[in-house]
Amino acid sequence: MFDTHATEEEDKLVVLRSLEYVGGCTQEQLLRFVVETQLMNQFQFYLALGALREAGFVRESHHLEGTLLILTPQGRQSVELFGSRIRASLQQKLEENGASWRRRFRDELQMPADWVETDNGFIVTLRALESGAEIFCLTLTAATKAQARRFCERWPGRAPYLYQTIMEQLGEADRSGAQEKAEEEKEG
Repeated sequence: MFDTHATEEEDKLVVLRSLEYVGGCTQEQLLRFVVETQLMNQFQFYLALGALREAGFVRESHHLEGTLLILTPQGRQSVELFGSRIRASLQQKLEENGASWRRRFRDELQMPADWVETDNGFIVTLRALESGAEIFCLTLTAATKAQARRFCERWPGRAPYLYQTIMEQLGEADRSGAQEKAEEEKEG
């Protein structure tokens, strides 16, 4: 259950503190965080975020997967100066949930997954990014929407294992650099 709503100022501080805890994330990710952890409702979130953008406390940064929300120096300073005005119950929720959501968002941004419906089922695209560049992409066809969603939900947690397994099966992970060079010289 959401705590009793106090003020718009507290809502703004909660959004700023949330960004501090979870780091750069998309607007949708930040919305999921504040609503699912019961920090505020969707309406409060959009009002607070709009005001923070307008005032220059939050800025947008372009990322391969979209636009990320980032705290500006003024936003950080506001949290440092006025963060103590956030009710203890909300601060506790932030502290309890911030680190796990930060990891979750990082995984979502580094291992994006998406699906689209086609005439032949659901096309699922699973990707792995490193330093903003795509290092791995896998496209699958799912029979049902539920299966497509499941693939996307499980991808971030299982991507490293699957990537490693595929590399091993294709013979890349078990060869040394010297072996590779010798094989290339034979071929060339």
